[in-house]
Amino acid sequence: MADIDNDIDLSKYYRIITPNEIEIDREEIFYRDKYNDIINYLKIMLTNHEETIVQSYNKFIQPNGAIIINISVGTDVVDYLKLISKNYYLNFYELNHEEIIKTPDEFYNNFSFILDSLIQFEESHKKSSQTTEEQQGEGKIGGIFLINQENFSNIQPYKRNLLELFMTSVKDKKMMIKAGLLFIWINNNIKEIEVNSRLIFEVFDLFIKIPLLDKIERETIFRNFAEKNPKISFEIKTLVEYTDKWEVKDINQLLKIGIFKQFLNSELNDSSNEITDILIDLIESGEYIPSISREQGEQKLLYNDVDENQKVQNKAFKKGKSESSESTISTELLNMIKEERFSEFMRDQLYENAVSKNYSELILVIDKLNKQEKLEENDRKLIAQYAFILNDSPKMAQVNLEKAKKRVDNLKRAFGK
Repeated sequence: MADIDNDIDLSKYYRIITPNEIEIDREEIFYRDKYNDIINYLKIMLTNHEETIVQSYNKFIQPNGAIIINISVGTDVVDYLKLISKNYYLNFYELNHEEIIKTPDEFYNNFSFILDSLIQFEESHKKSSQTTEEQQGEGKIGGIFLINQENFSNIQPYKRNLLELFMTSVKDKKMMIKAGLLFIWINNNIKEIEVNSRLIFEVFDLFIKIPLLDKIERETIFRNFAEKNPKISFEIKTLVEYTDKWEVKDINQLLKIGIFKQFLNSELNDSSNEITDILIDLIESGEYIPSISREQGEQKLLYNDVDENQKVQNKAFKKGKSESSESTISTELLNMIKEERFSEFMRDQLYENAVSKNYSELILVIDKLNKQEKLEENDRKLIAQYAFILNDSPKMAQVNLEKAKKRVDNLKRAFGK
């Protein structure tokens, strides 16, 4: 590697957060099973080496003091690592993204020297804070250095790979653990792990893969939020279906935005605290976009995408499958309907009118749309009569129809019908 560029302050590219500056609390973290792998590794590395099982097998296991964690964008693993730093009184180092983005070429050209500078800083900091011979033992861990690859996905000049640069810079060196630093790499691209697997397992002690939240975990997050915010009401089961492949931060952020939007409409009060419709609308309208990483692909929508269904039907028609064409709705007409925007009052009136006349039939038709089943002639006539329903997704139309049914039934009871 070339010599270090002249007159560069390398320390500007990283920053230190001391334990007393970390304000994250345990209750803010959503714990999952794989987090145990992280804390168990850190506990071993933080324990006096002479007493660890690792040391009894030191001919085979000589830890480098580095792990790589593959996660989806939107997890709270960084907050979890900061909480560990706080609880174990460790300095927390991270790259200064604000400075790197100003001069990315300079950062990449001097990356190896930046690592050396950080290690020297930690060594001097540790010596200045030690007061006893026991504390001066070589290898005592004093800090965690985190590199979150998500922050560098859009600033790599000339397609230079930061992970490869890091591994080649520290390979065959024990400088990390000797300096009392644990290195943790956050990766969001599993393909990159596969391509560099040989070198990865030479440099990193462990590769930890944290899976996506499953339905039960997402439901737990919604329930936890509901318990902490009893004034707010939402349909948990419905929202769990809408948030497939979402992560904890995305879910919490959606809820916060939904509450704020309700508050802006002056509807958050003792008699009206239901925000399910608002949350679904945020998702369907694209006014809130979850941070799903690229390698996982686009989020699979859990409601019927009518436009995509139309494309499939058109292709089937061209192949001579006339049955598919019978249930086809003109794309131009469909788009025109979906572009219609009604006030909330007008929408409720339209649904109530539909419920009072054809509730049972509409429920069946919407269910067919949701399942992408063939529409009969009577079904198409009913849809034409209540075309405003196509303005919503089938799942949303079902929700609106059921709510309208409750309002109509309440009115009937009020007037003794």
